[in-house]
Amino acid sequence: MVGIRGKLLKVNLTTQEITTEPLPLEIVQKFSGGSGLGAYLYYQFIKNREVIPEAFASENPLYFLTGVLTGLPAYCTSRSTFCSRSPLTNIWGESNVGGKIGPALKFAGFDGVIITGAATEPTILVIDDGKARLLPAKTYWGKGTYEVQKQLSKDFKGKKIEVAVIGPAGENLVKYACIMTGNGRTAGRTGLGAVLGSKNLKAIVIKGTNTTFDLPSDFKEVSKQGLEECRDGFSFELLQEFGTAGNVDVALEMYGDMPIKNWSEGTIENAGDLSGITMAETILVGKKACYRCPIACGREIEIPTGPYKLPRIDGPEYETCASFGTNLGITDLEVVAYANVRANDLGMDTISAGETIAVLFDLVEKGVIPKKVLPANCKCTFGDDSSLITLLEVIAKREGIGDVLAEGSKFLAEKYKQAELAAQVNGLEAPYHDPRAFSGMALMYVTSPRGACHLNGDAYLTQQGQYFPEIGVEGIPDDRFANEGIVKALTNLQSYRQVYNAIGICQFYNPTATTIAQLLSLAQAQKISPEELIILGDRLFALKRLINLKLGWNPRNERLPRVMLQKLTGPTDGHVPDVQYQLKEWYSYRNYDQETGRPNKEKLEELGLLEIL
Repeated sequence: MVGIRGKLLKVNLTTQEITTEPLPLEIVQKFSGGSGLGAYLYYQFIKNREVIPEAFASENPLYFLTGVLTGLPAYCTSRSTFCSRSPLTNIWGESNVGGKIGPALKFAGFDGVIITGAATEPTILVIDDGKARLLPAKTYWGKGTYEVQKQLSKDFKGKKIEVAVIGPAGENLVKYACIMTGNGRTAGRTGLGAVLGSKNLKAIVIKGTNTTFDLPSDFKEVSKQGLEECRDGFSFELLQEFGTAGNVDVALEMYGDMPIKNWSEGTIENAGDLSGITMAETILVGKKACYRCPIACGREIEIPTGPYKLPRIDGPEYETCASFGTNLGITDLEVVAYANVRANDLGMDTISAGETIAVLFDLVEKGVIPKKVLPANCKCTFGDDSSLITLLEVIAKREGIGDVLAEGSKFLAEKYKQAELAAQVNGLEAPYHDPRAFSGMALMYVTSPRGACHLNGDAYLTQQGQYFPEIGVEGIPDDRFANEGIVKALTNLQSYRQVYNAIGICQFYNPTATTIAQLLSLAQAQKISPEELIILGDRLFALKRLINLKLGWNPRNERLPRVMLQKLTGPTDGHVPDVQYQLKEWYSYRNYDQETGRPNKEKLEELGLLEIL
């Protein structure tokens, strides 16, 4: 009685061979699904190799994996994960996505897909209730993600399908190209859309109809209990009412959490114009939910007239309101909404695209980049909305300066000898939660397995009071600028989020850890206590650290650039986090060697990892 299918689909695009292999329950019980299973599979792939394939090498595998809870009759079980070596960071890459694509894969009879090789021509992978085939995709190549999803729905007439697709950015190997699904849901980070592009795989089309699972009878009751634990929470209600952009006002005005003009200013005029409240009062026309989600944080908007006219379509999230908004000095919601749609259609991560463009604006304003290399009629300075739209187009096509911008902010800043201007860690652009506003975000960014990331530890919420006392995520000082007394709780949080990214449940849904442990126990036929969730998370975190060490990562990379450590006026009141203090405590608590970055032998033995090394 379990919630997995026990089977993986293997696709070799070079040979066009499609096979299946079993997924043993004992592997799932030890590493779970999603990014945890991805890390296990990838470590097995690289552990005995003298030379590890680069991200765009045909033999580099890409994994599309569901979580143990993905598609099960619990709430917010929509998440699935793409994993591979990242072309942007050259280390471990994972990208989590909602919508309905993950559940569809499970309903089609598979827990995941392993994609290797590279097709000689543009190709589509079709998975249809236990069967799979490859089809030519020349007619879709070069087209945007919205058009392709619409066309595929017509071409597979009469079938209810879900689609994961890349846009022109992925085809042209933009290193932060994303994978789009469900007209607005994005596997956005670490450039895995470009990995699909390097393999000539335009889309994955899935039809799955088997929604039944052999689960214990009390699974649904535990799920209902979890919803009751969440329903009255402030974050739950805020997301329902105003979406993720509902955090804009508080983030900017109360905390200084939302970066402004490439992380260099503490306040901005008219910032409220980007908020979820403003969206609701102006361009909002509906809400959108992922699979079995009672929150429906997704926004649907419409701009009926003007230069940024849009049909009914997905609206911008908090991160995009920062990346294309405040961090570029832009506060026009219609501009940000339009840029969001263009980026989604072109298939690129808005977080990385926005920061890369912010670095360009910064370099232009500082006189470092000559105007002759810029696109025609583009000033490329903060507040210049027309340049934003133009730059998205040239990046996706790798035209002119777009060819440099397509490599990411780290590459751009280093090219012009201004490395400290790029807000990134390990090459991955930081999401828009400022560690000067919540000190623990510094630790989360510098130690995250994939580079700067808030989904590997949302300390900004914990430092506002989101606790999980059953697993030791509690007791943090009220002072959001504190460096002392935060590491133990935040390290446990970091491990807990590793579990979330493996089991297929959304991080906006936070019942007690006891309920999560009960759901997982029932879904994988293994009694798990809340405390054992942290052991699982520790195991997954350590395995990803071992992968990164094999890929050439160095603990010297555990630092924030100066642009993120400037003292600012405004809500952060000149505070900056003490990264080295936090790191020293973190290494001690994790039982890792700070000089090498490696988990100690005792730690590896405790986590049961020595047997796979």
